[in-house]
Amino acid sequence: MWGKVTIKDIANKCGVSTATVSRAINNNGYIASDLKQQILDTCNEMGYIPNSTARSLKVNSTGIIGYITSDISNQYHITVAKAIEDTVQADDYNLIVCSTRNNPQSEKKYLKSLVGRNIDALVINTTCGNDEFIISISQKIPTVLVNRRLNTPGFHGDFADCNNIMGTYLLTKELLRYSHKRIYILEGSYEFSNARERFEGFCLAMKEGGINVDHNYEYRFEGDFTEESGFNGVVHMINHFNQKPTAILCTNNAMLIGALKALHKYHISIPEQISIVGFNGIDNLELMNIRPTVANFDPYQIGSAAGKFLLERIQNLNIENREAIFDPTLINGNATSFPRIF
Repeated sequence: MWGKVTIKDIANKCGVSTATVSRAINNNGYIASDLKQQILDTCNEMGYIPNSTARSLKVNSTGIIGYITSDISNQYHITVAKAIEDTVQADDYNLIVCSTRNNPQSEKKYLKSLVGRNIDALVINTTCGNDEFIISISQKIPTVLVNRRLNTPGFHGDFADCNNIMGTYLLTKELLRYSHKRIYILEGSYEFSNARERFEGFCLAMKEGGINVDHNYEYRFEGDFTEESGFNGVVHMINHFNQKPTAILCTNNAMLIGALKALHKYHISIPEQISIVGFNGIDNLELMNIRPTVANFDPYQIGSAAGKFLLERIQNLNIENREAIFDPTLINGNATSFPRIF
């Protein structure tokens, strides 16, 4: 097994986390001296060779992977980050996380900073802007995009996401099954590739239901995938429209939470007065009295795929672009009924 043993193997043998093994090997951070010695002894016994030895042969290698996300407070982004970290940590890489708050200027600042630190690889899980700069980075640094496609051709790297079109298609078909026609869609900015794809899925299902929808569709609210914009979207719905929507489709989990809070504040009952569904779930949804039907996918699966892509591309920057797309599944709740007027 000499040379083939990983940090995960050591962690399993010692009954500790990979992070603890990494601290012992790299003499970084607190760890009890007896536990540290046990881990080092196990490394010797199992013939573990740190990947940092191999990395030291590469010019300017740092063992650092950058992860730029649009909103680290969102549980989806937290889970993706954890999955990437778990995957790359087994090969002795450390993750630096930067949160842009959906701000292209902040994204560019972090990109410049990470490149300046000679990172070994980069994951970008943000929303918009800086396409040409990202393309130029991808020619030199292993790069994976998550939940975001570039609007400009030339990117050299990999992509991981859920099937956005399928998710909103399934949700819309479910609402149509309950005879909803005036479906109010809360979405992210159309600058976001995932927002465009989710609107496309909505349009496809509506067309199959005999309702032609385009960009001039009346019952849509363009937000920015945040809880605040979900709340504001419901307020807008209450204050507009002669014919009120009978159902709400939220295109991400943060907007779903915001919409639920607004409906509660303005005493609009679910599903008696309005139905609501959402893209991706909410943590502990099964504990809530109101459980919207959701198009559910596993962010950890997406993050793991991104991490594996990175490790492979670090070894060979010139491999062809690859994609990992995961289909969502519909999880039915109790927040949908036949249309009523509020």
